[in-house]
Amino acid sequence: MMKFERFIVGMGEANGYVIYDENTLDALIIDPGDEETVFIKYIQKHGLKPKEIVLTHYHYDHIGAVDVLKEKYNCPVSIHKKDAAGLQDPKINHSFRGYRRPVAIAPDRILSDGDIIQAGSVVLTVIHTPGHTPGSVCLMVKDENMVFTGDTIFDDDLGRTDLEGGSAESMRRSMVNKVSKWSDEIRIYPGHADSATMAFVRAKNTEYLDMLR
Repeated sequence: MMKFERFIVGMGEANGYVIYDENTLDALIIDPGDEETVFIKYIQKHGLKPKEIVLTHYHYDHIGAVDVLKEKYNCPVSIHKKDAAGLQDPKINHSFRGYRRPVAIAPDRILSDGDIIQAGSVVLTVIHTPGHTPGSVCLMVKDENMVFTGDTIFDDDLGRTDLEGGSAESMRRSMVNKVSKWSDEIRIYPGHADSATMAFVRAKNTEYLDMLR
């Protein structure tokens, strides 16, 4: 059985997640923003075995704890191929300015659209959704009707596209070609704010609806 926990961390109040197989205790860490001790305490409390750190994109508020967690648990870091350079460049990931330290991390696994990430019975499918960054991805758990969306889409708006690498046209294509195909029952778990069903998104998210026009 799959279980997961959300953590709200750092200056940007980013959502990080730990998702795991309750039987094997194999776990995946998604977007571990700042405050690595929060993740470590939870992992230790439940006796989890992290197998991979998966990043939805390269921005500093989602990657602040990656280096500490990678070293502690000796697990690989994965990110989409189009965000790999940004993960290694503090200027692109914006950790060089107004953050506790510059973050430059070399990924161990390069992701592409359609890739599968697995820990025990937990299976994530990578969906490439550029717009917020060139390599932004969403991570779908098909068996659970849930998607971790990073900063691609939130309950009532979309990720900004005005930072380096962002593209409003790419975001529009991601909404039209990918997100709009998700059923109303799908629940999104974004990189900030609260979760929501796609039914809610279709009723309340005006930025999303504007992209479909």
